[in-house]
Amino acid sequence: MKSYIFILGRDPELSRKELFAYLKTQKVKYTIKDDSDIALILELPSFNSSKFIKDLAGTQKIGVEIDSFDNLYEGTKNKARFAVSNYTKDESMVSELKNYFKKEKIKATIKKSHHQEQEFLNPSEATSVIEIIQYKGQVFKSIAVFNPREYKARDLQRPVQRPLHTISIRLAKFLINLSEVKKGETLLDPFCGIGTILQESLLMDINVIGIDKDHFCIDASKKNLDWLKARHNFENSFQLYQLDSRSSDRKAPSVDVVATEPYMGPFLKNFPTEVEAKKILNELIPLYRELLVTLQKITKKNIVIITPIFRARSKKHFKINLTRFITSKFTIDEPILYTTPTSKMHREIWVLRRK
Repeated sequence: MKSYIFILGRDPELSRKELFAYLKTQKVKYTIKDDSDIALILELPSFNSSKFIKDLAGTQKIGVEIDSFDNLYEGTKNKARFAVSNYTKDESMVSELKNYFKKEKIKATIKKSHHQEQEFLNPSEATSVIEIIQYKGQVFKSIAVFNPREYKARDLQRPVQRPLHTISIRLAKFLINLSEVKKGETLLDPFCGIGTILQESLLMDINVIGIDKDHFCIDASKKNLDWLKARHNFENSFQLYQLDSRSSDRKAPSVDVVATEPYMGPFLKNFPTEVEAKKILNELIPLYRELLVTLQKITKKNIVIITPIFRARSKKHFKINLTRFITSKFTIDEPILYTTPTSKMHREIWVLRRK
């Protein structure tokens, strides 16, 4: 067992819950050594850090604790680039690292963040360097770093796009991991759109069913998933049906989990008035109520679903409370807030668990 640090993203509560849910599905036992909005330090057995960083949406970096610089450089060119990411303003180790490289006769240069007042590298800056992470007096060597270019490529290169109506890959991964779906199980997205949740699930060896009432969306999902299969050659299955989500049981009588972002109302260019916000919510409530009636009948494990929070011009918030739609067969967690800097609307992520 070793100590590992997981540097969290911009939504620390969501990132923590995602990590714990993912460790549960991977059957990894752990002990929490430190927990903050910056990082989690966990004592774990050895694991595939490259797989973890690809599967997780809310983890920026993973590092393993070290007590010396022995064998820090594993290259053969006697030339290295290194960085020190200091997250808690500990006494800098830059001079110690320079001495180490000098002793090993390695020509080393230091890389610093492009953000002048920032004492740590962002994930996009931390590629191709030997990175030391300092955190509360502990020292870690970075062993896996999130690569945003992979998300961008997978998003922009797929055949069909729908920019204003498409869930992000990052949010899709959050929903998948919070559902606690396991390899080989079946996930349903009853509002599949162009297939983002479906594609990310397939890459994690999960079978998927996508439902959408819009013919364009089903056709788009088919093209995007065929493209994905040609690139990654996954063996898991996908099924697509043009159908109202409230009738999902007609094509999917039993699924392991559900992960979805339903219809959230019209696209908002400006903050709505209170009257407009209430009107949109009143139109959405029957959809959510009827949808959950169906989903609770067919889901064996967890349902992860998003609801909107509308911010009115008055700065008041208006949202849907799902607790009144939950049957006695399910429990419901406190919703998790998810925000984006430019959105006129916030989201709440709800996790319903079958008893």
